Amino acid sequence: MTVQSILLRFSYFEHDWITEDIDGPEAGEAVLMRVVSEGDWFEVEGSGPEEFDTLDALAERAEQVIAGEWQMPAAAVHLPMEKLRTLIAEGGWTFAAGEFTEFVGNHHDTEMLVRLVRDR
Repeated sequence: MTVQSILLRFSYFEHDWITEDIDGPEAGEAVLMRVVSEGDWFEVEGSGPEEFDTLDALAERAEQVIAGEWQMPAAAVHLPMEKLRTLIAEGGWTFAAGEFTEFVGNHHDTEMLVRLVRDR
């Protein structure tokens, strides 16, 4: 039996927000929630994440930053996590590892990266 592995990323795409008219926290929240509700997990190439070994730990860290530090709705984390849990359940996947990175000016957007595995 072989093990299949997939690397997925969910991005908040802050660098694309440059074209948005964001005037204040409420407008920022509206853009964030739109991006989250329209966004999806997509397959990427690269090395696997190693920061978190459970989906709950990844979700907790993302919520600490987005809801805690940014003071944005926790739904901005819950919605992508619900989508991921659905992918895992429907595809017979198991969460192997995850990573959360915050927005850094000219370097990268806020993103969650996960490695999923399943027996074939």
